[in-house]
Amino acid sequence: MKRAVKVIIPASGSGVRFGSKIPKQFLKINGDEILTHTVKKFHDVKGIDEIIIAAAPENFIRICSIIRKNNFIKVKKVVEGGKRRQDSVYNALINLDLGKKDIVLIHDAVRPLVSAKLIREVIEAADKFGCAVPGIAVSDTLKRTDKNFLIKETIDRDGVVTVQTPQAFGSEILQKCFLRSYKDGFTGTDESSIVEKYGYKVKVIPGEKSNVKITERKDLGEAKRILSEGSDS
Repeated sequence: MKRAVKVIIPASGSGVRFGSKIPKQFLKINGDEILTHTVKKFHDVKGIDEIIIAAAPENFIRICSIIRKNNFIKVKKVVEGGKRRQDSVYNALINLDLGKKDIVLIHDAVRPLVSAKLIREVIEAADKFGCAVPGIAVSDTLKRTDKNFLIKETIDRDGVVTVQTPQAFGSEILQKCFLRSYKDGFTGTDESSIVEKYGYKVKVIPGEKSNVKITERKDLGEAKRILSEGSDS
């Protein structure tokens, strides 16, 4: 039996750290909002059944306009986000109509450069292993510092990766771990850290260097360049 695939896109960022008057997910690249590019990547992948967006209520009208304009029929709901990313994801999670064997993907709203290939690969890995994330091996030397930023030690980078999104999980695993995290008062840095906390193994698959998270102004220029090349497979 085919497992349904549902996607959560947390889009509650305010843009304050980015230094923008509007949330960065609504800044435009090549004529379209960053969020538009991101949603389209998932909307166009065959096998994805439903998309849900978690956002600040003051941005609901703007997001609904994007959905209508682009005929994003797979976007079934826009729900209220929370103060933490974890709260936004959880509110989206409880608003999904999930079967026990479904797969849930979570993807940053400001990663518009993800490829269809990576989306398919992380779904396949979650189907096989239960939990999967894309990662990039660290090539720079890693140092641990003290509170005065003096180096305490050099960290062995063997096996160390930087983790990206989309992150994918079996729905039962994700629901169970989120409920336990709230019961225990645990805050994870991402979804994989929450399932790791409760004993689940997460498979790392090769990520993409082009799958950048737009956090600084320089990232916008890089995103424009990559999107102009139109490389997606």
